[in-house]
Amino acid sequence: MTRVDEFNSFYASTFAEAVHVTYAVCGDRQVAFEATVDAYRRAWRDWSKIRDRHPLSYVRNEAWKLTALSRGTHPLRRRHEEDSDTGLLTALHELPADDRRLIALMTLGNTDLEEASREVGVPAEVGIENVTSALTALEKALDDSIDAVERRMHGLSAVTDTLEAPRSADIRTAARRGRQRNTVLLVVVALVVIFGGGWLATDGDALATSEQLPQRQKIGAESQDILLDAEKIDSGNLLSAAQVTQLGTDRTWKVENTDDDLTNTTPYATCPTTRFADKDPLKVFVRTFSASGTDNARVAQAIELSRSEEVATETYQRLVQWYADCEHPRVELVAAYTVQRPFGDFQILKLRSHRSPERTFTVGFSHSGTVTSTLVHEVDGVRGPSVQAFARTLNDSVAKICKDSGGDCSDEIEVVRSDPPPTSKAPSFLGIVDLPPVADIDKVWAAAPFAARTNPAATLCDNASFTSKSVEKAGSRIYVLYQAENLPKEFGIAETVARFTSVAKAKTFVKLVNQRIADCSDDILSAKVDQNIKISEPAFSGQARRVSFQLLRQEQQPGLPAHRDRAPRHRRRPGDVHARRQVRHHPEAVRRHRGARGSPPQVRQLTPTPSPRVVRFGRSGTVCLSTAHRSGSCLHHSQGRQQRAPTPS
Repeated sequence: MTRVDEFNSFYASTFAEAVHVTYAVCGDRQVAFEATVDAYRRAWRDWSKIRDRHPLSYVRNEAWKLTALSRGTHPLRRRHEEDSDTGLLTALHELPADDRRLIALMTLGNTDLEEASREVGVPAEVGIENVTSALTALEKALDDSIDAVERRMHGLSAVTDTLEAPRSADIRTAARRGRQRNTVLLVVVALVVIFGGGWLATDGDALATSEQLPQRQKIGAESQDILLDAEKIDSGNLLSAAQVTQLGTDRTWKVENTDDDLTNTTPYATCPTTRFADKDPLKVFVRTFSASGTDNARVAQAIELSRSEEVATETYQRLVQWYADCEHPRVELVAAYTVQRPFGDFQILKLRSHRSPERTFTVGFSHSGTVTSTLVHEVDGVRGPSVQAFARTLNDSVAKICKDSGGDCSDEIEVVRSDPPPTSKAPSFLGIVDLPPVADIDKVWAAAPFAARTNPAATLCDNASFTSKSVEKAGSRIYVLYQAENLPKEFGIAETVARFTSVAKAKTFVKLVNQRIADCSDDILSAKVDQNIKISEPAFSGQARRVSFQLLRQEQQPGLPAHRDRAPRHRRRPGDVHARRQVRHHPEAVRRHRGARGSPPQVRQLTPTPSPRVVRFGRSGTVCLSTAHRSGSCLHHSQGRQQRAPTPS
């Protein structure tokens, strides 16, 4: 989960409760609402520091400080609200501030005494004394029992429930403007102290909503430090040749070309179908670099300035999707990384073209405000730049814009392996770009859905079926190189993903399948199981095996009818009849040799033919995954890279 996702989830689950507490403390719903909104803005600005240190406590404290500074919370200025319990609010206001906060936290804030005391800043033993005396005072002022007072406290929440919470995106957008606003206020205060002394009272815009603030955009980080007028972005914000040098310090880099032509549609990298992901950009800049040496190293950087943040988000998603859905012959996605930053993560993908010469592509994406930035590195061979060096260069491409706009960018980055982005057509399944090259075939894999009830990924060993009542949902896809002329018709990959009704049933299913495969060599003498590899990640686990069967191919005289392939004779064992029947009717056998009908065949010889399948079974929660790579002959076998996260829609 990214930092943005973390904050969005935190904000959505805690905002209403935070407003309830703040309202009980200050007694003015509008002041409480605005103070809470601004507290969440501050929380986003400090998210990297507070995310693991009671962020809700931070928000409530900040909101309390803001209400304490508001003139609207003074008893002579507080708005009279007909739909509120004014008697209770008046009684609360008569209490000391710390006692009022303790009562609000322990009722509307759902906290215990110890936590509430810690948040207010008093020892627990002092807290219990204060709460006891505060409740006694409320009973006396309201002429009610403690239970009645508690019910009335909870009733205050109805007053603020009618207020609509701002979008999380608006909270984060407003947060990044805070530093400039605070700097202006500090300058004003300094001038007053120098020229007049005394006190300064001003309404200002400290609680202004995001709609009332000036519309300014930024790039690189959701930070209050980064303030940028998007209209001022120009080619000077692109990387220089010196900055690109860290991608290859053993060579000399130079700028080849800088282009800002909106009408140019020629892609500057592999996989994109056109030059720009924004269909109607406000501005675009593309700079290409070349390097000395014989490995044809090149770098391209692109900046797309959209007309709104919504369009920029769509642009970023489309750009990443181009690579997730890449369908170029012999191009494979080999790794995915996330560059974790205090304010806004980046994404890096590494792809490889297996044409001659082999070529490695490293692509980085960043997005913020109305700006989308892309960095691409290409070089012959299987060794691209180090991911750390590429991440630093990607960060530099953003920092340059930030610094030119007078802001500060974070240099704190951490690169971690991550799941590849989901495909657009079948997010839970392998994409075309995930599949390995086969021999020297220069064709593109094709994928198609398949009925999961027949499980095309099943083998004679596991005989896995996803038709039981414990299966909530299942889907299958098959992958073939249909344009290849020198491959058996049976060659291909099949994948089935299923969601079970419970984790326990998913575990039971995987355990059963693994046991069947482990016992297969004993049950079917023509079967061979080898290359057992265990797969383990924090979110899922599984096993990959190669399963092969020895089939007998009948060679016959022209004009004579063909018999189906059959497995070699072996001792009868329990399950043998069923196993042989499946072999005979298996598509691999049925589709092989078909001759003309006539007299009984004259068999020349029986040639054993291996029919290997690479089988993978895994589980993530209630989701089970089955993948099989089938080939009529042992043309190619690849262990492949990490499977996409199995989360069927």
